[in-house]
Amino acid sequence: MKFNWRTTSVLAVSSVLLAGCAVSSLPDIKSQTPPGGVYEQNLHAGYVELAEMEAAETDWSDAETFTLRARSVLEGNNPAPEEISARNLPSNMVTTMIGARGRLTDALNAGGAAKAPEAAANAQVMFDCWMQEQEENIQPADIAACRADFELWMKTLEAALEPVVAAAPEPEPEPAPEPKALPGAMIIFFDFDSASITEAEQLTVADAVRAFRESGAKSLALTGHTDRSGSNAYNAELSKKRVDAVADALRARGIANSAIKVAASGETKPAISTDDGVKERLNRRVVISFE
Repeated sequence: MKFNWRTTSVLAVSSVLLAGCAVSSLPDIKSQTPPGGVYEQNLHAGYVELAEMEAAETDWSDAETFTLRARSVLEGNNPAPEEISARNLPSNMVTTMIGARGRLTDALNAGGAAKAPEAAANAQVMFDCWMQEQEENIQPADIAACRADFELWMKTLEAALEPVVAAAPEPEPEPAPEPKALPGAMIIFFDFDSASITEAEQLTVADAVRAFRESGAKSLALTGHTDRSGSNAYNAELSKKRVDAVADALRARGIANSAIKVAASGETKPAISTDDGVKERLNRRVVISFE
């Protein structure tokens, strides 16, 4: 692990160190791999580097503190962040340091070492670094650097602990509206031997147009009929004229030609059965069906 705040040289522990000092074991501690995973490896490496840096400055007390912490990691006893009472901090920084330690311990207690092991270990190391530099209170740049690195790793750690917000379930699709029931057939009646639509029957044509637009029907099927008065051939032609007249009336009211289907049945499908040659108004008709 490399810290951003200053360049360090690897400590060469010399014979100048006292034989009983914990720092004398630092090379051996450094060479070993701690039990555990990423969290323990970063915690161990971080404390080793802090110990090396303090020893390089001949700060044997703090070098020993960090050496002992690295050793504890090797022994499987990961140390907690330094207690506030362990350092003689400036009075104006005590509250700040209490708050910082609270953030760190809350994150660790919430499983930070498992969810973001590198960030958790480095945040703890940099908190202890900040504590040590803040107690000395003689190197503002080093204090600021330790604090900045602590904040950086804490943001990463806290972000990893934020609950994952589950995506909102897709709303159930609204059921398709029930198709509207198509209107029943409408009938246009005609006078005897006529293909002209009377004024009264024009109202039925208008009703058919309105129903077609409101119902959602796609087409109108028109079938022309006659009564049985007259020859078959004449009546076939007359029924054709009647259906064409209704089709023209529908088109005049805005119905597209493509939506109109026409057929002529002559006298072959009477609504009222009669003998041949009988006049019957109910048979003289055009039936409008909605499709």
